[in-house]
Amino acid sequence: MVSLRPRGVFEYLEILWRKKLLIFLVSASALISILLVIRRIPNLYESRSLIVISGQANDDQLLPGTPLAALTQKLTSQENLESIFRRYALYYKAPGPAVEPDVAVARLRKEIILDIKMRNYYPDAPESLTISYRYTDPTIAQSVVADLVSMFEKANVTMRERASTELERFSAKITEVENQMQALAPQRELAQLRAGASGSPGAAPSAVQTQRLTDSNLVDSLSDKEFMLERQIDEQKRLITEQEKLVKSAAPASALASSSAYGVLLAKRAEVEGQIKDLSAYATEKNPKLIQARTQLAEINREITRLESASGTNPNAIAAAPEARELRTMQRDLLRLQTELEVTRRDLNRKTERLNTLPSADATGSAGVNVSPSRLTELKAEYDRLLARYNWLRDKQDSMQKMSGAAGQNLTMFQVIDAPHATHTPVGPNRNLLRLLGLGVSLGLGLLAAAAREFPRLLLINNDRDVEYYLGTPVLAVVPETLTPFERSRRRRLWLLRAVMMTLLAAMMVPVFVIALDRMQIFQILGSR
Repeated sequence: MVSLRPRGVFEYLEILWRKKLLIFLVSASALISILLVIRRIPNLYESRSLIVISGQANDDQLLPGTPLAALTQKLTSQENLESIFRRYALYYKAPGPAVEPDVAVARLRKEIILDIKMRNYYPDAPESLTISYRYTDPTIAQSVVADLVSMFEKANVTMRERASTELERFSAKITEVENQMQALAPQRELAQLRAGASGSPGAAPSAVQTQRLTDSNLVDSLSDKEFMLERQIDEQKRLITEQEKLVKSAAPASALASSSAYGVLLAKRAEVEGQIKDLSAYATEKNPKLIQARTQLAEINREITRLESASGTNPNAIAAAPEARELRTMQRDLLRLQTELEVTRRDLNRKTERLNTLPSADATGSAGVNVSPSRLTELKAEYDRLLARYNWLRDKQDSMQKMSGAAGQNLTMFQVIDAPHATHTPVGPNRNLLRLLGLGVSLGLGLLAAAAREFPRLLLINNDRDVEYYLGTPVLAVVPETLTPFERSRRRRLWLLRAVMMTLLAAMMVPVFVIALDRMQIFQILGSR
């Protein structure tokens, strides 16, 4: 027969009921195989670490290159991942055939998750980085994440060493520029005094007098700076004393204080407050950097208030960790101020000694220096250029001192907030979901086997409805099948034998299904996600 007779839902249900044994045996065989495969899937344990990226390092770009981009590329490079794969013999204990190194490295690169969080204010820059990895052994997972985090710690050390080298180079350049400025300073002061005298040739001071005037101005400015630093140190000591009292009386940190997001915000707030203190020492309230820092601090405070309100906790109960962190920041600021005061005092002593060694009158006895106006203009322009370069070098020197730790601040670009730890609670696989999926697959296989077994019968004439459809004549009567007691007994024995043979065949199919599923690795892949 070419065409199939149209059938209703109840007829198809009748067919399924007639093939219920076949559906049950095939589904049971497939389900048992799937359950065995799911049971053999090992548990997955996750280890993660949170790293905060210093905002000051992002803003200043102290050293050439982009350290974070270079580190992430090196972290997922073939050489680094292959060394980790061989060091811990990853994926050798997993079920299935042993993987090749290239395949294992590709799998390791896929399973290492790097989540970079960008800050939500201008300028846009990375704020934190989360590294996570899942493996069947929690200790190995922790070791892999620790190896990845160690690259950032080594990067901090390398950057401090490079900053120290750059600091020496900047110091040499500053000394060179100072010597050039000292050589041009007397002639520049002479040019300014001549321009103010406007035609008084006898009023031009000597070189010694202009040098004495320059040194006197430097001594006065350094004395003012020394006085200002002493006042700042006294005020900082008073604030540290008050902060120590707050730390001692603060309550232990709650669950909110130990959270990663809250800890990142508190660390960021302490860093921004330190920047504001540094900027306030020499900048006005209209300074763009100071305005930006205050805007950033207000945004961070709003976010901290939102987290505290959302958690429903008392802010006084979580004040211990922020207060202690603020105390450490204030102590670092005090050490930096003391170092800067010591450097200022040494510079002041050198300038004072040089001022005292100058003679009271010019040794050459010349009453003036005859310099053409065009030459004086060139000298003034050269001096201004050297002064601008000197100020730029001093700013860079201060930044390098912070980066290298020479100024009492141990500024690290990558700060590990949450160290890698081994969690003994598995995070995967979701066995209930896999079992539900296996049940659906096994039922589908059973229905497919029944459909394959019953489809040839649909093309044959089996009952009176097939006769009426294919022959086009109504059926007047149906003669029922009549069997003798022996035939009925023989039919029952044949049916029982057929059921036993199908049960044995289904049992023999269990290892076949298991081998096929292990080869395809379907549930292993779904369980690792």
